[in-house]
Amino acid sequence: MSEIDNYKHECIGIVHCPTPYATIYGNRPQDYIPLYRLDENALDAGSWQAKRGDLLLGGGSGEAPALRISIPEALYFFTTEQWDAYDSFHEVYQAYWPMTAAYVFCIGYAKLGWTPQDPIETWLTEHVLAFILQAYPDKWRSYCGPMRPAKDGTICRLPTLEEKLIGGSRR
Repeated sequence: MSEIDNYKHECIGIVHCPTPYATIYGNRPQDYIPLYRLDENALDAGSWQAKRGDLLLGGGSGEAPALRISIPEALYFFTTEQWDAYDSFHEVYQAYWPMTAAYVFCIGYAKLGWTPQDPIETWLTEHVLAFILQAYPDKWRSYCGPMRPAKDGTICRLPTLEEKLIGGSRR
């Protein structure tokens, strides 16, 4: 059971990560990492913290370590020129993974075009934002400015029915 299972959420996407290594020690390599929309505040979670509406790539403890993408903040930040309402990137996105997990992810994402010149958290966030704007335009377009995320979202896809049930909606 992953930490996300303690909170109301929905699996809204799957992100491809062709790493040859397990994202959780002792498990098989995981090529696909669920993308969740959090439907309640989880400000006291143990392995990550997020508010209602934020996106989590990975579910935390018991699953792949999580990357939190703050919504609508990330959409404003990446689609509005000169958006400077935040003191740090941690208000827009935050990786909750140890260095070993970062290495495991980066090995996989390098096969999909990521390079160390681009912070992995930024690269992933831009792909996820591009994906949600394409897959769910009515839900999030109102938070966007005139620009589009620099990435195309092609590392993401909609979950299958089975993946939705496994990664599933809770409560």
